[in-house]
Amino acid sequence: MQKNPPDSQYFPQLYPWQEVCLSRWFENGCRGIAGVATGAGKTLLALAAIRRLTARRPAEAIKIKIIVPKVFLAAQWRADILRFLGVSRRDIGLFYGAIKEDNGKPFMIYVLNTARLCVARHILKDAADGFSVLLICDECHRFGGAENAHVFDFLPHIPRERYFALGLSATPEGENYRETIVPALGKEIYRYDLSDAARDRIVADCVFFHVAVNFTPDERRDYDEFTDKITAFTRKLLRICPSLRDTPHRMFFQKLLRIQAHEGAAGETARRLSLLFLRRKEIAHRARMRIDCGTEIVKRLMPDHRTILFTERIETADSLFGLLHEAFPGRIARYHSHMGAEEKTRALNRYKEGESRVIVCCHALDEGLNVPETDAGIILSVGSGLRQRIQRIGRVLRRGNAEQPKKIYYLYIANSAEATELLPSEDSGAGVNAGPYELAWSEEGELRPDPAYQAAAERVTAHLIRSGASEPHLRNARTHLNRGVVRTDFLLSEFRCLERIKQAHPYEKDYLIVMLLMARARAGLL
Repeated sequence: MQKNPPDSQYFPQLYPWQEVCLSRWFENGCRGIAGVATGAGKTLLALAAIRRLTARRPAEAIKIKIIVPKVFLAAQWRADILRFLGVSRRDIGLFYGAIKEDNGKPFMIYVLNTARLCVARHILKDAADGFSVLLICDECHRFGGAENAHVFDFLPHIPRERYFALGLSATPEGENYRETIVPALGKEIYRYDLSDAARDRIVADCVFFHVAVNFTPDERRDYDEFTDKITAFTRKLLRICPSLRDTPHRMFFQKLLRIQAHEGAAGETARRLSLLFLRRKEIAHRARMRIDCGTEIVKRLMPDHRTILFTERIETADSLFGLLHEAFPGRIARYHSHMGAEEKTRALNRYKEGESRVIVCCHALDEGLNVPETDAGIILSVGSGLRQRIQRIGRVLRRGNAEQPKKIYYLYIANSAEATELLPSEDSGAGVNAGPYELAWSEEGELRPDPAYQAAAERVTAHLIRSGASEPHLRNARTHLNRGVVRTDFLLSEFRCLERIKQAHPYEKDYLIVMLLMARARAGLL
């Protein structure tokens, strides 16, 4: 295996947090889990671990096994290994689906669904042939389930002194974390969350927009009926299992899952309650106004924003794709599990290259997508709480070349469980340089601005009227003010607005002049 020394000019200088993390990894016997924010440099950390481990043990033959959750991540890892480690392409093998290259190569990259069936056997063969093994588990929170844990079946049969491991995840605490993941990979050696990365200017600045949408009357009726049933069954379960009363909200559903396995009244009640929660959540996920509101936000961001639109249901993704493709033919891509492999690859490449300005997806891109040029993320709904929020935020916060802050839009159903569960608060960990801004989608199909934005816009309109602006001029200004509701140009300083106006095209210049007036209104100068 070709090696570059640790101070090679070809390898990027590490961030201070990466140096500290690597030191702790070596102190822990080259095993451990790094809980690191998406976009902060997890992959580079792993590549540095490979370099330094092989450099410190020049006489030891070490095989590198990397396991990733998605096929497109395998390609990203291979590209990074080629770029930063100076490894020949013939020394890197891919192993997933129909692609099963020689598993004896120095570097092997597996996709998890395949790895759980074979990687333990491959590692044992390497050990029998006299090799040591470094196992890198990307998104390691996925490795604790009963099926995925078969990755670690080799552990009782390999000398510990010849086994090294590194787990990577923004949210390491997955299923059976302490029972399976930590014993296999080592303890958590370092935690570096989004707030740390934002403080150190490693990830981009971000502005949050909370967007309240409503149910249709029929959706509201069905949702409230399920809520009443949930209340009744929760009371019944608490009478049977009074210890649940003191359970923190975030732990309630984990305990509910365990109780479902019980026989008798407790298990039956827990199963019925879980089904009610699922059916109520399904109503919320499919709410019609999410699609209408998400489509409108995209329209106001086009064409100069590159946007990821996250949904929970494939049907919703397809509906959004159809509406947006009609408005912007050839500029919209979609990516979900019902598409073929070639079709998904083509969609992802079109988005990465900028041919598509928007990509509509479900869970498939929650983890691993690396497109720093992404400007905005629209999250129509989420299904699994904090982990999914952090993962989706991370898709957007990778630092690119744009001067403007990134934008995250959370759509939630007003007067529902989502109003408290969905919104990112201090637990999101993201660096926010303004906001959050509270928007609302009305039943009439209007996007109502944040009250502070509305107040500044009214001052701008009053100023224009006092200045004798014509009716066409006022209509034009209102159009630009509506466009600015979902953008961050109104946060620009007066100086920055003037700089951009000098370089702008005519239509964009009119819009920026209105944003200049917004800057003056916010400063109390109008």
